[in-house]
Amino acid sequence: MYGLQIQKLIVKKDLLDNPIDKIKLLQQAIGLADTHQDVEWAINLRLELMEEELDTVQSHRSLEALSWIVGAYEQDSSVVDETSFLWQYKWVLDRVITNPNISATQRDAIVTDFSMRFQRNNYSLRPLYENYFGFYDYFGIQEKAQEYRDLRNQAGNDEMTDCPACELDTSVEYFINFENIEKAKAEAQDILNGKLSCNRIPIRTLARLTMALAKENKLEEAKVFFDEGMKNLEAKGFRESDFKHTLEFAYYLSKTDNAEAWKLLEPHYPKQQPDDFMRYRLAITMLGILKNTSLSQIKAQFPDWVSFYQSTHEYDKTTLEKAYYEEAKAIGEKLAARENLPAIATHLAHTLATL
Repeated sequence: MYGLQIQKLIVKKDLLDNPIDKIKLLQQAIGLADTHQDVEWAINLRLELMEEELDTVQSHRSLEALSWIVGAYEQDSSVVDETSFLWQYKWVLDRVITNPNISATQRDAIVTDFSMRFQRNNYSLRPLYENYFGFYDYFGIQEKAQEYRDLRNQAGNDEMTDCPACELDTSVEYFINFENIEKAKAEAQDILNGKLSCNRIPIRTLARLTMALAKENKLEEAKVFFDEGMKNLEAKGFRESDFKHTLEFAYYLSKTDNAEAWKLLEPHYPKQQPDDFMRYRLAITMLGILKNTSLSQIKAQFPDWVSFYQSTHEYDKTTLEKAYYEEAKAIGEKLAARENLPAIATHLAHTLATL
């Protein structure tokens, strides 16, 4: 009987578009599977939940789901093939590395467990190196970024390796941060000409290039990437997980048509509170948009989870700037303390100076 109930929930879920709504139904189905101690259903449903959460701005459910699956495997290795959840482990690992609320001890334990499971199944640690490359790349720590880029490039390719488009995009960010925009564009050619793509690319690359050019006030050149990026965002339905890129396109608009920037970001602002690292990124880009906004009073529809929410939807620009700055500063300092890297704490000030 419960199996039929689960199947009905899955059918209902498949008719929905919003991943949050899908997750709610999957959680109901997981509850049924757990109640009836049906481990096979419980594992498959959790794997599906992790897939859906990728299109949101949160990851805590995925971490919980993976922990449950690993626990079930450790109790009885016959219930699931270990390789069937290693791909999802990659996604969780990325969020673990960037989550300041996970201690260094916890992070190291997860990295060790990840490495052990990959290596005993004859997979390389290339995804781990890619995650760390992206982490240090983002924060502008060149020596560490270079170290992990070299480790990534030296590691073997296999079916668990991130796709070529994603790996190339991380290298594009490296050239933006440590070389120049012309070298970044040259590096990105296989993405820009459509030779390499995936579920996340080219949106991410187009957003990177648009914002980098807009920061240098090369607005005509940025428009080419902006227009293409907007087409791709629309084709993907402005996924919540893409909001950080929507904001990067809005930053370009904040310099060309400021009112349009706010029209773009308002309807797509996440309805649920994102993970801390996502909020850090959002705060920085919002500070750039606010810098380019001449109005001292701003009328905008923000979700009620933001710390500065007003039911009147009317805000002082200085109030917004203070709120975003303090949020980014707190998250950056927490991450810097965990990593024992002062460069992370100074990343905020350095980045704001370039906006």
